[in-house]
Amino acid sequence: ERLNVKNKEYKYKIIENTFSQPNRAMNEKMIEWALDNSKDLKGDLVELYCGHGNFTIPLSENFRKVIATEINKESIEAATYNAALNNRENITFLAMSAAEFSALKDENSPLLASYDLKNVLIDPPRAGLDDKSREFVNEFENIIYISCNPETLKRDLQTLAKNRKIKAFAFFDQFAYTNHLECGVILRRKK
Repeated sequence: ERLNVKNKEYKYKIIENTFSQPNRAMNEKMIEWALDNSKDLKGDLVELYCGHGNFTIPLSENFRKVIATEINKESIEAATYNAALNNRENITFLAMSAAEFSALKDENSPLLASYDLKNVLIDPPRAGLDDKSREFVNEFENIIYISCNPETLKRDLQTLAKNRKIKAFAFFDQFAYTNHLECGVILRRKK
């Protein structure tokens, strides 16, 4: 797969039976939107549910360091390959769930000692965030939330938006001629 984002080409190897965004043109717009809305964020980025690195690789250009997790090992292998293919050396990929990663952070893992973790990008499954993941995500100053289910997004925002301003909100018709709608939300902690 080749994506053209802001006049730059990104290359991806996508493994069969793993998740990928189905609409290339809309995917490019979603990545551009995330890039534009993360360009002035300070600190490093954590990405949960990173898949094959769809957002990870372009967004790594806006951050000093990125650490990205995904439970599907085939997707992590593809993401690692894709980072090398696109010459992105500031990304660490971990094959683990969001819950496992939150435990690493809670334990003050030496792996995370060199990161300034202020920002999180999440693109969860249709079910949205579970209680533990929502609690974990709520610790970050800035949240980039990509959702394929407006109903679970609304539920999650009831917690995540309490101490934050919604700085940007977008709809992406990723699934034309269906009732499904992809949403993007940028949340920044109130000062």
